[in-house]
Amino acid sequence: MHRRAFLATAAAILLVPVAGQTVAVQAGEADQKPLFRFVQVNDLHVQAAEPALASQDQQTYKQANDKSRWVVEAISAASFPPPDFVVGVGDLIHGEGLERLEPDLRALREILKPLGCPLHPVVGKHEVVQQERSEQYLKPYRDAFGTDRSEYTFVHGGILFVALNNSGAPSAEAAQERNRWLRDVLSAGKDRPKIVLCHIPLIALRDEATLAKSFGFSSYRDGDPGTLKLIEEHRDTVIAVLSGHLHLTGMKRQGEIFHISIAGTASYPCDIAMYEVFPDRIEVAVRQLPATLAKSDPSIHGEARHGRDFTDSDHRTAEEYQRGRPDERRFTIPLSVGKRPK
Repeated sequence: MHRRAFLATAAAILLVPVAGQTVAVQAGEADQKPLFRFVQVNDLHVQAAEPALASQDQQTYKQANDKSRWVVEAISAASFPPPDFVVGVGDLIHGEGLERLEPDLRALREILKPLGCPLHPVVGKHEVVQQERSEQYLKPYRDAFGTDRSEYTFVHGGILFVALNNSGAPSAEAAQERNRWLRDVLSAGKDRPKIVLCHIPLIALRDEATLAKSFGFSSYRDGDPGTLKLIEEHRDTVIAVLSGHLHLTGMKRQGEIFHISIAGTASYPCDIAMYEVFPDRIEVAVRQLPATLAKSDPSIHGEARHGRDFTDSDHRTAEEYQRGRPDERRFTIPLSVGKRPK
């Protein structure tokens, strides 16, 4: 799919909440232009060819680098109204060992060179091999993106974006350090609308018992409840939490906060997401890479890995379980007064 088609499809239909129900309308009926646009990418799992891998177990997903190049080309092509920026919500590289971090990050930066807008990266599990607070493991990431980019905030269009490192706290002390930083940031920006960016989701995006089996790792949601508690204390101004990690696409509204996890590009369904921010709402459209790329490596939540597919009460087919329902792939986030861009 070319960039022109990507935007046309994403903008063709809006899902607007009316009287408590979601109603589909043509985008032309909404006479406002977005204040700004941004794209979410994650789980690219870029890997350098050199040095050689110690074992095949360290091999990244099939065509991971080709998929990443496609995304960069799609975002930067002149035929597509450009987003204002891109958020890279973790696992942009494959990593799998301290010695792999620097070469993989170098390969990623080479792929990202044509990107025609700023990238705001977020630390993922693979960027630091789950050593969330380790200075040694963070150094290659900081060398690549900047010493101030392992945990930071930025403001765009009146919204405070909070880039949180929840890449895998190896101890209770590490989680406490994370939450001290988050508490200070949320308190300092208490009157601003906020979007939190973090790699590991804070809630289970599928039936929890089923997701634990299909994902196969305990990190199907953040294991520290303190992070979610802090964010929910600011529910009047926190719009959404954007994450990746799961290699499936899903959205749940918990209380007043939208929790959105995008599959990323490494394995099926190979998704990225476009966010269009309006004065009173955010339109979200999830787009899949072309089939030749999307199907090059199967879902980690299905038969290829487990010998069986998975469903739950909200996702009645394996395809829905992996890709999300239609209303998880295109939806509207209404903005209450405290959450509107200032």
